[in-house]
This record gives sequence, C-alpha cells and structure tokens, in this order.
Amino acid sequence: MSGRFRVREADAEDAEALAELYAGSGLPGAPGDAPEAARMLQTGAAFLLAEDDAGIAGAVRWREEEGVAWFDLLRSLEPPAGAELVRAVGRRAQDRGLRLARCRAPDTPGMAAYFARLGYLPVGRERAEDGRALLVLERRLPLLTVREQRRGDAAAIARLTGADPWPFAQGARPGWFVAADGERVVGVIGVRDAGAGVAELAEPVVEAGYEGRGLEVWMAERAREWAQTNGFHTCVLPATPRMRALRRALEDRLWQLEGGRFVHTRPRAAEGDGAER
Repeated sequence: MSGRFRVREADAEDAEALAELYAGSGLPGAPGDAPEAARMLQTGAAFLLAEDDAGIAGAVRWREEEGVAWFDLLRSLEPPAGAELVRAVGRRAQDRGLRLARCRAPDTPGMAAYFARLGYLPVGRERAEDGRALLVLERRLPLLTVREQRRGDAAAIARLTGADPWPFAQGARPGWFVAADGERVVGVIGVRDAGAGVAELAEPVVEAGYEGRGLEVWMAERAREWAQTNGFHTCVLPATPRMRALRRALEDRLWQLEGGRFVHTRPRAAEGDGAER
C-alpha cells in the first residue's frame, strides 16, 4: 500500500465497477458499460485501480510500447487517488527498466498544471477519434538501482535503519549498499563478517511504497556478489516472514532455506578450472 489507497491491477471481476467508475466521465475510449469493460480486460487492456475500504476511487489504463510507458483514461473520484495511480504507473515502468512515461489527457484548462505537479510536461497535442483535443505529457523517470553506499547517503541510512549516521558520513563503508530511486535512497542492506568465511547479510530495509517490487531480492543479490567476490564462501540471510514471502525468487538465485535463514554457498570450481599452468 502506498499513501491512502491500495493500488492493484484490475481483473475480470472488476468490469462492472470499472464501468461505473467511468460512467459520465466523457473520456475518449473509456468503457461505456460492464460488457465493454470486460472485453477490454479480456483482450489485454491493463488497468490499475486505487481503492480503500469504501471501494474503488480511481483507475488508469497503461501499457508498454517501444520502451515507453503510456497511460490514459485517468479517472479519480477523490483527488489523491489520481496522483497515486500516476505514481504507480511510474513505479511499474521503473521496475521494467523504462526511462520514459507518457500520457494522453483531455486538453482542458488546468490539466497541464495538474500533471506538472507530478513531474510531467507537455510535449505535443493530438486528436481523439471523436475529434476532441488531447494533451500529450511526458516525464523522464529516475533510474531505480542498487549501488554502493556513498557519504551523502548517511542521513537516509539513518532514517531507514535508525543507525548512527556518523560512520556512514565518513565515506563508503565496505559491504553496505542502498537502493536508490534517482537520487532518493529507498532501501539499505549491509554485510558483516560472521567468521570462518561466512558473510551475514542484514534483512534489507525498504521504504514504504517500495515493497513487493523485487528490491529486497535485488539488494540481497548485490550484497552476496560483493561478499563472494571478497572471499566469503557462504552468505546467510535472515528468513524473516517478509523474506520467506520471497522464497521462490531467492531459490531461483540458488538461496536455500535452512531453518531460520537462507543460505547461499559459492559453487566450488570444477577440476581443471582456472588458469593454465
């Protein structure tokens, strides 16, 4: 959950609610009734829904096309829902390595200002099939990455972990990595020497709104690669409930669940491997 609303993908069971949401919206291309909404969902249209305990408060349609995330049909019954849906499209685009997000929206007074607050700028105008003017807006998305900790990350690491920022402000600490959304640090993981060639990884800490995007596994793998490159033959990771939920993704990367922890052992070199003598 990010912000006030839960954001999820629509499925066939949402067709009626989707049609009700768009009723009276006047958006070109919006489903006019439940059967049309069902056909759109069944033929590959991807909608995100924003909902709370009162029901569905907003929706947006999105797709990937030639390396760009496109979205339209943004409909919000409550203003925060629309903004959260736009941000959700951006997060999904980042997860796929896309650097651009574009949208088509009615060319009405105030629309450019609304999207400007979300980081989108006008790049053109088009016409809908019914002749209405559409505004095309674009945002270059920050690069989501996992990298080594830097001196400037000290405050963010302290915010996420509660650790004293002073040691991190002195420079990069070996074995510490952050997940960064552009310049914003949104996750932290550290490695410590447990002795006898074993590296102990801390449970990745991820900022609210970034869970469930695979960052935890990505961070664990980045820390493991560093550890095994630096002479550790075995890495261990706490098997907390949050990490157990990622068991399949970890096992795909050769982590094995052993009691209360995940274990990754560096493969032994096969006989004959290595430099010739």
